[in-house]
Amino acid sequence: WNGNTYTTAGTYVDTLASTTNGCDTVATLVLNVNPLLTTSINVTICANQLPFTWYGNIYVSGGTYIDTIPGTSSCDTVATLILVVSPLLTTTETVTVCSNELPYSWNGSLYNAPGTYSTTLSGSPAGCDTIATLILNVLTSPVLVITNPDPVCEPATVDITAPSVTAGSSPGLIFTYWTDASATVPLANPHAIALSGTYYIKASAVNNCSSTQPVAVRVVITKVPEGIRYPTVITSANTPTQLSARPIGLTYTWTPPVGLNSTSIREPIFNYDRETEYKIRMTTDSGCIIVDTVLVRLQPSQAPIIRSDLFVPKAWSPNNDGHNDRLFPLTVNIAELKYFRIFNRWGQLVFETNRIGHGWDGIFKGVPQVQDVYTWTVEAIGEDGKYYKKAGNSVLLR
Repeated sequence: WNGNTYTTAGTYVDTLASTTNGCDTVATLVLNVNPLLTTSINVTICANQLPFTWYGNIYVSGGTYIDTIPGTSSCDTVATLILVVSPLLTTTETVTVCSNELPYSWNGSLYNAPGTYSTTLSGSPAGCDTIATLILNVLTSPVLVITNPDPVCEPATVDITAPSVTAGSSPGLIFTYWTDASATVPLANPHAIALSGTYYIKASAVNNCSSTQPVAVRVVITKVPEGIRYPTVITSANTPTQLSARPIGLTYTWTPPVGLNSTSIREPIFNYDRETEYKIRMTTDSGCIIVDTVLVRLQPSQAPIIRSDLFVPKAWSPNNDGHNDRLFPLTVNIAELKYFRIFNRWGQLVFETNRIGHGWDGIFKGVPQVQDVYTWTVEAIGEDGKYYKKAGNSVLLR
């Protein structure tokens, strides 16, 4: 002031010399000093919010910072910033999946291969973000190859545990068998399936991986139609006559092989001079065998002498090979079968019928009977008008 420097407040007097040869001036300075304003602020941020800007200054780390802020209508302000930087949170998750479980979903993203993956997860309003790391391990899933078994005929069963059903699959697999696609209801007896249907095989490897979807196995078990007797065909000797079997077979075999133009077609031509009863062995597309019967009778040139009779074989073998599988009376000119009954050695009735050509397959109450001698009785009326009654024994062979 007036060429003087003052460092504190106070009242200062100075004599100022006149510049016009007049009197000097005694000047008094009353100096008041106001203190600077001060302010302090505490700020906490997350590491990913750096750099932090404050009053035009940029800060890249935590600490205490002081800056003077010019005043606009008063004194400057000494401002202090206490900056705290919180680190980001980190998490690591290790996951092992089977290859048939890919893609693997994690935090909204899909991953199709093993590896280490990282992502930043937004934090809550009061917290910092999280750097999450996924270590994804992928195990090889087993290869399951299914070959559906061939159809079978009753009473045969299908074994879906047979190696041929899963041939070509990965080695060392453990197979389990189910009635449902989600593999929750086990199949009671996969070694002997007796009902047609869809069943499921699940393959598990030693690394605990298994097929995601069990593979369907289609089992077809065909119920064999019973053989029937066709209406008698009446023709004249040495007259071509069309015969016809049911259209249910893939192959046909007529026996005896006499009097026909072919024994391996469905509709052969009969041209013979003798009355003949044919057995027609038919094989279906599923391998089932049905045997029908037809009698070709010749018109007599004069009234024939009718001779009726019947007899029962001494043995039969019900093994489903299409030969001698059922025990029944073999009839000659029998008009009506009153009954045919079979008893076991304890006198228990195990089979009865009044149908010509219908016999016992050796099963009683659903259980195959043992090899033994069985007693039979039969009563019938012949076409000659006579009454026939016989009894005897036959051996069931296993």
